Amino acid sequence: MLFVGNVQAQDSDAGTPATTETQAKSGEVKELGSVTVTARKRSERQIDVPIAMTAVTGEQIDAFGITNVAEIISMTPGAGSVDNGGGFTQVQIRGVSSSLGGNDNGYYLDEIPFTGVSVPWYPEARSWDIDRVEILKGPQGTLFGEGSMGGTVRILTRKPDFNEFGGAIEASASTTQGGSDGWGGKAVVNIPLIDDRLAARVAVTDEKLSGWTDDNNTGDKDINEQRVKTGRVKVRFAPLDQWTMDLAYWTYKSEAPGGGNGALDDLTTNSFYSNDDEWHTASFVSTYDFGGSELFYSFADAELDYANDGMLNPTTTYVSNINLQVRTQELRWSSTGDRKVDWTVGYYLREAERNDASQVGTAAPSSSSQTNDAYAVFGEVTVKLPDPRWALTGGIRYFSDDVDAISVSTTRVSTLNATFDSWNPRVSLSFKPANDTTLYASAARGFRSGQLQPISSILLAEANGVELPSTIDPDSITTYELGAKSLFLDGSLLVEGAVFYSDWEGVAVRVPITSTINGLTNSKGTENKGVEVNLVYTPSASLMLQVGGSIIDATYVADVPGTPLNKGTDVYNVPRNSFTASAAYSWDIASDLRGVVRSGVVYDSARETALTAGSPGDEITMLDARIGVESDNGWSAFLYGDNLTNEDGALNARTTLGVANRLRPRTYGVVFRYSF
Repeated sequence: MLFVGNVQAQDSDAGTPATTETQAKSGEVKELGSVTVTARKRSERQIDVPIAMTAVTGEQIDAFGITNVAEIISMTPGAGSVDNGGGFTQVQIRGVSSSLGGNDNGYYLDEIPFTGVSVPWYPEARSWDIDRVEILKGPQGTLFGEGSMGGTVRILTRKPDFNEFGGAIEASASTTQGGSDGWGGKAVVNIPLIDDRLAARVAVTDEKLSGWTDDNNTGDKDINEQRVKTGRVKVRFAPLDQWTMDLAYWTYKSEAPGGGNGALDDLTTNSFYSNDDEWHTASFVSTYDFGGSELFYSFADAELDYANDGMLNPTTTYVSNINLQVRTQELRWSSTGDRKVDWTVGYYLREAERNDASQVGTAAPSSSSQTNDAYAVFGEVTVKLPDPRWALTGGIRYFSDDVDAISVSTTRVSTLNATFDSWNPRVSLSFKPANDTTLYASAARGFRSGQLQPISSILLAEANGVELPSTIDPDSITTYELGAKSLFLDGSLLVEGAVFYSDWEGVAVRVPITSTINGLTNSKGTENKGVEVNLVYTPSASLMLQVGGSIIDATYVADVPGTPLNKGTDVYNVPRNSFTASAAYSWDIASDLRGVVRSGVVYDSARETALTAGSPGDEITMLDARIGVESDNGWSAFLYGDNLTNEDGALNARTTLGVANRLRPRTYGVVFRYSF
């Protein structure tokens, strides 16, 4: 696990930031909150940004052994995630959590958005060669689009360095209590090609994740092993000092023939279906610095294939194939430097297509397709008032989405051809009584398009006497927030917190049709309110302590007919209380060798509400730790333990069959790394 906060300043455009080893050797205490972020599409100190956010550096990720971005989200006050296994992750931020519709929380790989069509999709990103992860809380619709109603997750990878050859390799092995063994290999290399002008960076991973669920029908053990392979190639070209161009290609492949992390309370299963997940993204980014302003253009083409084959429940077979293609472009012009007026204006274009084919049991096979052709124009301005301690930010985004969908069975066809549009404003007022203190108040709106009801759901509902609408209306959210962040004790203590209230109108929910099949409908909405607090203390360069948490009261505002959801029911997949704590300590063993110990704990109260019908989940406590040595000569070795409490409770609410996602049981492992 990791502490949330930051202890190092870094250039957001740097190829390879300074390492934690360098910091420890220098013996200097780095000022907390000095990390440079781009949460408002321009470089700023994190502590100056009037947004509730968390920024975690790649050094922290490496130091605490974080394997995927879902773990970082779980450690963030006010946010949470559930790793379903098989490459599928659910994300909730400030009580904004659903399992349908386009993304309810934004998800960016570098500067490129990944947006689901009719389902919120957050492709898993293994945490290797990461520059930092930014988690922005609250609607970010002005700058980050229609899918950022609860917040936005930004995964920023390291860029090629023009002038320094280097890289790293890592090997790991692990064993899971009551399960199988795992292993991993990772490598990255940075290759300068032309001094100050051209460089390439290549990162690859190959991992086998241990299995630990058993098949009750066949007696097979540890069936949910998963093989994950990733690759990333980035090329940076600077024809001029002020002009950079970046080409990138990401690829991810997951094979989980024994299903994901769902299991009964005894960690066995009576039914499962395989998950084969593959996605790739190709992108081009151009940035030109005019000196005082910057012109940015991005183009990306992403594709995801997701195939399932097996048993939906002990008596019902299930086969499905999903193909999702998303092409995006963005043109943006922003001010740079320290100015009295900062501004950003831009245009965004998205073309998305989703094609599905599925068959459930003996029912007739069905297929569907949907295209979303969307565009947006946006702008945001920050003005320092006559008293420069005060600043006012105002922004707005106009979004229009043309949806064309068709769902087909052997006997019926259902269609939707509609345009959904919305004006999404944002305003905030900030006050800096001191250089390292920011107080702010804000209000923002987010929006998400409607969609078509699958014809298979309509037919099954009619056969079971359940009434479903043919289409799902769009939903929107308005959030009000008060926040503060400040440094104390000569910069060694960071304190940050926020309170918020959100009115989420029209959010879509699932209607039970059978014990395992459901349809969709709009609810009246939810009311989300909460408080988040985080403290990070670094009394010396060798000791870091963090503690944080959140209380979120997110409930439906009215009964939803035909569902178990009533007024006051907790929103799906949202824990009311969360707590995190972590610590890191290092000491000198020799002049060029240090010992390091790190540990972290995460607590989530029970997620009460099931996807359709079922019983509540459990309180979850996760404890991780690692101990090892780091050398100034580039190598390090660690022993680690994950889920040391051997937590086996239900991460989310159980289905009617008693199935819920689970943590991997207590796992011990070793990691060896060499950097050059």
